[in-house]
Amino acid sequence: MRSLNTQFFLLFGSFAAVQPYIALLFKDRGLGEQQIGYAIGISGWAIILSPAVVTLIADTRVSPSRLLSGLSVATAIATVAMLMSTSYWMMAAFYFIMTLCMTSMMPLLDGVTFGIQRVQRERGETPLEYSRVRVWGTCGYVGILALLFFPIRMTGDVSLLIWAGVLCYCILMVNTWFLPQRGKRELAKRSKGLPTGEAVKALFGRRSALFSISMFLLLCASAAYHTMYPVFLVDDLGLARHWLGIVILSGALIEVFCILALSNLERRWGLRSVMLGCVALTVLRFGLMYAFPVLWVAIGAQLFHGAMICAMMVIPPNFVNGLASDSNRNSIQGVYTMMVIGSSRFLGTALAGHVAGVDQRLIYALCGGLAVLAFALLWKGFRPEEDEVAI
Repeated sequence: MRSLNTQFFLLFGSFAAVQPYIALLFKDRGLGEQQIGYAIGISGWAIILSPAVVTLIADTRVSPSRLLSGLSVATAIATVAMLMSTSYWMMAAFYFIMTLCMTSMMPLLDGVTFGIQRVQRERGETPLEYSRVRVWGTCGYVGILALLFFPIRMTGDVSLLIWAGVLCYCILMVNTWFLPQRGKRELAKRSKGLPTGEAVKALFGRRSALFSISMFLLLCASAAYHTMYPVFLVDDLGLARHWLGIVILSGALIEVFCILALSNLERRWGLRSVMLGCVALTVLRFGLMYAFPVLWVAIGAQLFHGAMICAMMVIPPNFVNGLASDSNRNSIQGVYTMMVIGSSRFLGTALAGHVAGVDQRLIYALCGGLAVLAFALLWKGFRPEEDEVAI
C-alpha cells in the first residue's frame, strides 16, 4: 500500500503549497478582499460540478487510478496558466479550472481506499484503517509546508510556493500508475438506476440528512475561516509572511497526532462522542479568535486544528462510506463533495469576502455561530452504527 500512502502524501502536499498562499497571491496581484472572496468562492462551483461526474465515471466506465492520472496533468496545466495570468478574470478562470480538476481527486482517492478495504474484508484479511492512510496526507501537508519555509523567507514571493504545487501534481501523475487495482468485479457492479441517484438518496435519507446539513454548516465555517486566516495574520496582526507557513504547520503537526489517536478514541468513547467533542473544540477555537483578536491567540488557536480536521475531513468520509453500496462507492463520495463541500465552500468564501470588508474579526463570530448550529444538529441526528463506520 506504499503507493496509496504516497498518493495521499503528495495530494495533500500540493494543498500545502497552494491553499495557504492563494489569497496572498491574489492580493499581490492587486485584488481586494471582496474580489479574493469571490475568486476563491467561484471555485466552489467547480466542486459542485466535477466530483459527482468524475466519480460516476469511476463507478461505471474508467479505472479510478487512470482518472487520477489525467486529473493530475490537467491540474498542473491550469495552475501554470493561473500563475502566468495577470488580470482578475483570467486568474479567477484558471483557478476555477484548477479547482475543477483538483477537487475530483480527493473523493476518487477515498473511493479507491474504501474499495480496497472492501476487497480485503471479502478475502478475510484485516482491512486497512482509513485514518492510518489519511494521516499520510497530513504528513505530506506538514512536510511540504516545512520545506517551503525557506524559499518564502528568502524571497517573500508566494508564487514560488505554488510552483512547488505544480511539481507535486506532476509526481502524482506518475504515482497513479502504481496504485493497487481492485479488479473489474466491483467496477462491473451496477444497480438499476444511476449510482449518483442512489448516492443522493443515501446522503439525504432519514438516517443521514441532519448529518449532511451539519457538515454543510461546518464546512461553510471552515471555508470562511481558511480563506481569510492568512490575510488576517499577515495584514491585521502583523505576522511576517515567512512565518505564515510555520503557523499553519503547527496546526498540521497537531492534526497528525489527532488522526492517529482517532481509532483508539472511537473504540473507547464511540464515534458519536468523538465527533461531538471535535465540533465543541472547533466552536471554542472560533470563539477565542473572536473574543481575543491578537496574534498569540490566533496562533495558539491552532491547538484545536486537529479536532476541527477530524470533524470535517476524516470522520465524514468514513460515515459516508458506511452509507454506500458496491455500485456507488465512488459516486457517494463525489456527490458528498459536490452537494456538501462544494456548495458550502462557495457560500463560505463569498460570505468571508463581504464580512472581511467590514471587519476581519466578524468572520470568527460568523464561523462560531455556524459551528454551534452544526453541533446542535449533530447532537440530535448523528447516530452512527459503530460496527459499520470504523475509522
